[in-house]
Amino acid sequence: MKIATIVSLIFGFLAGIIFTGITISISSGEMMVKEFKSPYDFNKTIQIMQERINGKEGWHVTEIIDQNKEVIENGGFPIGNFNIIKYCHGGYSARMLKEDDQKKIGNMMPKTFAVYEKSDGQVFVSTMNGGVMGKLFGGEIEKIIEEVSLEVEDMMRFINLKYTLF
Repeated sequence: MKIATIVSLIFGFLAGIIFTGITISISSGEMMVKEFKSPYDFNKTIQIMQERINGKEGWHVTEIIDQNKEVIENGGFPIGNFNIIKYCHGGYSARMLKEDDQKKIGNMMPKTFAVYEKSDGQVFVSTMNGGVMGKLFGGEIEKIIEEVSLEVEDMMRFINLKYTLF
């Protein structure tokens, strides 16, 4: 009787670990990258995003990349309307990069949005999920990412951008 109970507990524990691993694997992509439908056409979405970023104190668009053009010019095939908006806040960047052990996350800077039109003509905006990213790093980085996330949510309210853990 005891052996059956112990085997059942071990089997249940292992099954739980496997189930959790599968669930995390399936949902991790959805958790890391958030996608939002724009109420506007492609060009209007880009224009509004640029205005809202540049209009928020301390924030500015550093570059808008026509990814379709880049792809075609570098040996790829047309992917349709697809722009990458890079944007930054000097104050947050300085706080994020001041410590030597934090400099490694500079590869995720400046922040970016991808704006693209799908084959059905609908326009979407995607970005890394600040809610999850902050939790991954913890400490001071998490605090800064939380502050940044609140400001980005405010800037992008027109697409109902909300960072969540799930």
